[in-house]
Amino acid sequence: MDLVAGAVGSIVTKLGELLHGEYKLQKGLPEQIEYLKNELESAHTALCKVGETPQEHLDRQVRLWAGDVREASYDMEDILDAFLVDVVEGAAPAETKSKKGLLKRLKKMAKLLKESKARHDIAGAIEDMKKRLQEVWDRRERYSIPVAVPAPATKLDPRLVDMHKEAAQIIGIERTRAELIDILQSSTHGHGDAGASSSSNRTKIVSVVGAGGLGKTTLAKAVYDELSTGYDCRAFVSVGRNPDLVQVFTSIFLLLDEKKYKAIRDVKDLQLLIGELRKILVNKRFFIVIDDVWDINSWQALGSALHQNNNGSRVVKTTRNLEVACGDEVYQLGPLSHDNSKKLFYMRLFGGEDNCPAHHPEEASEKILHKCGGVPLAIITMASLLVGKSRNDWFEVCNSPGFYGGRDNRQVDDTEWILSLSYNDLPSHLKTCLLYLSVYPEDCKIEKKSLIWKWVAEGFIEKKTGTSLFERGEEYFHQLINKSMIQGVESEMDGIINRCCVHDMVLDLIRGLAGEENFITISNDDGGTSRRHKVRRLAHQNRILLLDQSHHDSDRDTTRLRSFVAHGCDIRGWVLSPSFKLLHVLALERCTSSKYDGRWLEHLGKLVHLRYLGLRGTEVWEVPEAIGALKLLQTLDLEVTRLPQLPSSVSLLTRLVCIRCDEYTKVPDGFLQKVTSLEELQISVCMLSFESKMQFLKDLGNLRQLRVLRVLRTGRLDESMQAELFKSLGNLQELQHLDLACFWIGETSPASMEWDKAVFPEHLRRLRIHCIWFPCVPSFIDPTLLPNLCYLDLCVDHMDEACLRTLGGLPYLRCLCIRLADYGTASHKQAAVVNIAAHDVFFPKLRSLRLYGWMVQLATNGDSTSASLSIWRGGQDAAMVFDSDSKAEDGGCSSRVAPAPVVVMPNLQELVFTVPVRAFYEDEHGTCDNNLGLDLECLPSLRYVRASLDCKGAFPDVVNKADAELRRLAQLHPDSSALRFHVGKINQRI
Repeated sequence: MDLVAGAVGSIVTKLGELLHGEYKLQKGLPEQIEYLKNELESAHTALCKVGETPQEHLDRQVRLWAGDVREASYDMEDILDAFLVDVVEGAAPAETKSKKGLLKRLKKMAKLLKESKARHDIAGAIEDMKKRLQEVWDRRERYSIPVAVPAPATKLDPRLVDMHKEAAQIIGIERTRAELIDILQSSTHGHGDAGASSSSNRTKIVSVVGAGGLGKTTLAKAVYDELSTGYDCRAFVSVGRNPDLVQVFTSIFLLLDEKKYKAIRDVKDLQLLIGELRKILVNKRFFIVIDDVWDINSWQALGSALHQNNNGSRVVKTTRNLEVACGDEVYQLGPLSHDNSKKLFYMRLFGGEDNCPAHHPEEASEKILHKCGGVPLAIITMASLLVGKSRNDWFEVCNSPGFYGGRDNRQVDDTEWILSLSYNDLPSHLKTCLLYLSVYPEDCKIEKKSLIWKWVAEGFIEKKTGTSLFERGEEYFHQLINKSMIQGVESEMDGIINRCCVHDMVLDLIRGLAGEENFITISNDDGGTSRRHKVRRLAHQNRILLLDQSHHDSDRDTTRLRSFVAHGCDIRGWVLSPSFKLLHVLALERCTSSKYDGRWLEHLGKLVHLRYLGLRGTEVWEVPEAIGALKLLQTLDLEVTRLPQLPSSVSLLTRLVCIRCDEYTKVPDGFLQKVTSLEELQISVCMLSFESKMQFLKDLGNLRQLRVLRVLRTGRLDESMQAELFKSLGNLQELQHLDLACFWIGETSPASMEWDKAVFPEHLRRLRIHCIWFPCVPSFIDPTLLPNLCYLDLCVDHMDEACLRTLGGLPYLRCLCIRLADYGTASHKQAAVVNIAAHDVFFPKLRSLRLYGWMVQLATNGDSTSASLSIWRGGQDAAMVFDSDSKAEDGGCSSRVAPAPVVVMPNLQELVFTVPVRAFYEDEHGTCDNNLGLDLECLPSLRYVRASLDCKGAFPDVVNKADAELRRLAQLHPDSSALRFHVGKINQRI
């Protein structure tokens, strides 16, 4: 579906289906449909040209005409959909064999009469559609509306999607970061107390002030990452223009300690939250960043909770409003220097100034940089716009309307103009997808998968041979990142971009455009973005929804509603309206209710056009059986809902391509026997009987298009179950993500011999198998077989050098988690040890190494040209093999100067491991100088270390010795000030 063309393209397809299907159309109707189809194809061609033309180049009459066609197309599609659902799909689930006799015949007769009426209705509807379209064409002819020449086609950026993010974080931030840190660490508070003995311990608040797009958030995050590790507790939260302060405070509590304050989600009293936070922080040394504060009232509420103590606490807030910073120390963030602007510009364009081509139009570059005014957002956006463009295109940008000028607030005005220019350069289908993001609140981290499935449900994704609609949607998602219209958010674990956010200046732009085009109506406590009578898409954000509020609004007609999204709302007493009969998308995300009475989804079965049903993060106790009537449903997202059971009627939803359930949600027996079109499946099967689970594992093999399989709780899998699972996995050649999890250690099972024969698709990117433990790293883990693997999580009983070298050779592995699995098996004394030369490529992309039950040792060898890496099991029978080969020739016990460290795993940021204390200090398995043999200097990018001291059989003083040694090693790291370090104890004597 196109922003300008509306549903015209979709109607053409459906009219073709109507012509060629066996629908027993009335005499003469096929000819009328053919005529209408041809007219709409011509209209679609013209509208595509309109969509490719910048708005400032369009005649006002053209825009009016395009709007008329778009609105007419929506109404036409509604009529066609109603006919196709009534006649082809049927309005209710199929009759069961138990319904016999007169009742069955009466229902069959009623259905035939209904179909006959529908066929009669479609004939009249087609005639009405012809008349309406003719009126639109006549209006165009009367005013002789020309269609403008389209803008040049946009070439896609072939580079990595995160390049502009890295450039924005590196270029020009060194100076500002150092200056802000200096202010935070100095003893002067700006209140006349300089030189006071306790001034350095007083809570200090610093405001970072600057215009939009200057990088205030980037700067605050960089300082937060560097300093916050030295504080008792920390939090980084965004406020935004229309904040839900209850949610902001809730986020602070959860960031301080998610497990401890989990119940805080149910507290809605703002004053209670403020009081509780003050109590928590009164004796704490805290570092808190309050990002993007727009008004004084919001800051006063937040500031009142940040207790003024003498523990050296620090608070940073970012704002555009100088009044918000009143009374604080202020760091005024200015634009980038010309040199840094140039570096950032060329980094985004060519990967660096040194890579600039000889024919590059330098004069145009200087003009463009002057226009950007040192604003990083403007520079990155403009560079993204120019990637792949010719010299003539560069000069065309310089000569375009709005390039020159200059108003009072030129920085902001120019940035807005650049964002508009970049938006106009997008292909029309990307514009549609981008505008849809305005349904989300400001500062929201938008999950990629749920967003793309909404795009699919709305019909925004163009089909491409050989590519699924979701994969095509991923291409759109990455294009928007490449164009700097959205910002990708990486998973900290595997580095994969799985979410996005929208800069508030971009959000302002797309909300304005979405309102002008009547594309989306945003309803919030400020009244919303549109007062149009006819509403197509309605988004509620951070507000209370009351009974009848959303579907009996006197100045809004919601009977034509296609999309209803409520995000962060309190849906107390709200009930789904049966008037939403044309709804394609229904999403109640992260909503709460203190008065849930089971009626939210009472009329769900009447929404026969529904494609997407998302209740993500919203508690639901029951989904009605009537869901089986939603024959067109594609996505069912029930993640984090606490739903105890799926209704049996979900087995009738044969068009489902994505279903996500909670780990405690029970699925009906035989669920997969009819639902065979799935591309994404997240489910739990631990509560199924043996026979039902076997049937489920067998049916998995029929899901030939499955890309994502997450079984949240498998329960125990004996050899027969593993054989069935193994057979099914062999059929899933599209699989990219496999996750077989268990809830507790007792649910794991030893691997059957079948796994030695496993062959996974080479495009597999994520593999986590917890429910099965392997005697060693399985043979299917091989760089040549799984070249794209990014995330690996396995339970393994034994490691040797060959296993470790295999893992280290995976070229794109970003997260490796190895869990010790020892359930009655013999303990192996051999450890995995490898010598890594300085020039070796070993774990080149690895960011996170998590070793549960395993010890890791690392040191530079005596020749200073290589390092030894050892991974071994703890316990009394463990063999300490980290011997003299890894030290100097004299065994490493001399007092001579240690060699310079060899860099190993250059990108590693997180390290988790277990220390078998007794093995080191009491069983004579330690190094000759009785230290832990872990040189963290070999890991230059390290930012977080978590060590678990296994105290089993060890005396308390020895445990304390190990604790002290670990902390000493952390202090030796070259960037120890930025290193978060945590030591825990397990199996401790009571």
